[in-house]
Amino acid sequence: MAKDDFKKIIEESRKEERQAPWEGTCLDYLSLVKENPAVAQLAPGRLYEMVMQKETVDVQDAVKLPDYEDMVSYNFFNSELFGLDESLHDLMKFFKAGARRTETGKRILILVGPVSSGKSTIATILKRGLELDPVPIYAIKGCPIHEEPLHLIPMNQRPKWEETIGAKIEGDLCPMCRFNLLENDQYKDGQGNVLWEKFPVISMKLRERSRIGIGTFQPSDPKNQDISELIGRVDLSKITQYGETDPRAYSLDGELEIANRGLMEYVEILKCDIKFHYILITVAQEQVLKAPGFPQIYVDEVILSHTNQVEFEKFKSTKENEALHDRMYPIFIPYNIKVDEEEKIYKKLIEKSEFGDVHLAPHTLNVVAQFAVLTRLTESQLCPNPVKKMKYYNGDPVAEKEKDQIDLVQLRIEGKKNAEAMSGISPRFLVNALNVALGEKESVGCVNPLDAIRSLRANFGHHIGFTEEEEAKYLNFLIGEKDSVLSEFKQIAKKEVNRAFLFAYEDQAQALFDNYMKNATAFCLKKKIRDPVTHEEQEPDDKLMRSIEELIGVSENTKKEFRQGIFVFKSDAIDQGKEFSFNTYTPLQEAIEKKLIGDLKNVVSLTIADKTRKDPKTVKRREDALEALKEKGYCPACAESLLQFVGDLLRKEE
Repeated sequence: MAKDDFKKIIEESRKEERQAPWEGTCLDYLSLVKENPAVAQLAPGRLYEMVMQKETVDVQDAVKLPDYEDMVSYNFFNSELFGLDESLHDLMKFFKAGARRTETGKRILILVGPVSSGKSTIATILKRGLELDPVPIYAIKGCPIHEEPLHLIPMNQRPKWEETIGAKIEGDLCPMCRFNLLENDQYKDGQGNVLWEKFPVISMKLRERSRIGIGTFQPSDPKNQDISELIGRVDLSKITQYGETDPRAYSLDGELEIANRGLMEYVEILKCDIKFHYILITVAQEQVLKAPGFPQIYVDEVILSHTNQVEFEKFKSTKENEALHDRMYPIFIPYNIKVDEEEKIYKKLIEKSEFGDVHLAPHTLNVVAQFAVLTRLTESQLCPNPVKKMKYYNGDPVAEKEKDQIDLVQLRIEGKKNAEAMSGISPRFLVNALNVALGEKESVGCVNPLDAIRSLRANFGHHIGFTEEEEAKYLNFLIGEKDSVLSEFKQIAKKEVNRAFLFAYEDQAQALFDNYMKNATAFCLKKKIRDPVTHEEQEPDDKLMRSIEELIGVSENTKKEFRQGIFVFKSDAIDQGKEFSFNTYTPLQEAIEKKLIGDLKNVVSLTIADKTRKDPKTVKRREDALEALKEKGYCPACAESLLQFVGDLLRKEE
């Protein structure tokens, strides 16, 4: 691209920046509100509409807990947050209540959760959203807190104007605007009437860096931090000129004031000195704050704070904080407990880094996500096996899942009662391990699941905070002999390699499935099957069906129930217009895979377990398997690594 092209881009950018904001009088603004009352909405309503503009996606009814029947997934958050549908649903209920001007919308919103669960990310996404929101915002020109122009309307005239323009008017002028309106002769007529309708109004954009409508307050050393950071301060250079109680001598630049019309993020609120919270009592109830020497100042904003679980429990148990307890609206932000959603977190972070070109072998992020979720699950009476519970949550195939009849909703309710996902390993720990693995393997150009597992194990030596008991527990989830990430990957690796050796696997599996279903359907309908060669009618092939059913533990006594269950499942799928194939019904899919792979086990073992075999037939099989793995997303390095790993497993088994 030539230098002239760069210059053109710069000029176009400047042209966009030079676009002048709208400017008019309060009278002009009244016409705008009449046309579109949304421009005068309160801060919670602005946030609610901002999210809803991006529309929503339906969530399956099967995963909805009681009180979440109307839960949806919000496109506004979907590219940055994963596995937090319930928390975001609670957040949007709060904003909707505020948008309807209820008392709930005035509360201090406090996000409670473990470290790195997404609390700060939610605040950041909302702040960026406000900056990019296309809905125009208007403010009194020259107002230090960019307040709503409707505040100019005198109190006694507001009922009439509310009816005329179709918008509710709340709040009062700040000290500076009141001074400018009452003391400036250009806004008075000959009879001394205040011409509020002539007061200038401008359009504006919320900007955090410019401290317009978006503020952030972060606790520091209580000895050095001053309440003026929240409510502003006296301008010492102007006191002698105007006096202490003159609004011109006071800077309304505290975070609570500059966040007017938008949002203030109160970082780690419970780490702050308790005296800083007192000012929030009136802000969270009457939406007013008190600056020394001035009447109460109205502010329209959402205060979004966050803290961790330990500090929240300590704060909650202190009776002296009851006034604040009553004005807070807690929303719990747990860790994600769905493996697929957890994978998306790591994929997003890696894509943003300079490691984006390093190949990730299939299942690499999956093993990391499995480990993360396993550490976050609580013990269960309904499903004692943590690996199986993890699969239920993720919607994965679980052996004999349909026979277990574990109710996913009840399983989730049990977990929620036990504070599931409020502890465990944070995404930061896992991302650190992934980044180290990516750095180590950058020269190779590929990271595989075993690299990830080794890096996760090594990362315990670079983390602070785990007790010896926790570390032992987590390592068992990672590399234990049974019900661990490693034991699960061993099964996946064997299945991947076996499939690579199968010729036309899908066709063979579907043919075996069709044959089974033909016999099972005839069995359920108590019909006979016509032989395709002799055309004689025969009883359903029980020997074929049992050879498949036995592989997943279906006993002779339960075979009738199992076959009828498949028949009902098939009928329901067809009624709903869904496809019904060998991989639709998970227990049957598991059985068919086991049968096909079992028939091929010796071939696989001879080909990859014994490296001394160099005969052309064996070499050709190995080359074909490597090619099949490449078609499944493996690169030459990770495909070779997978064959070597499975070969070692087979030698140990022998």
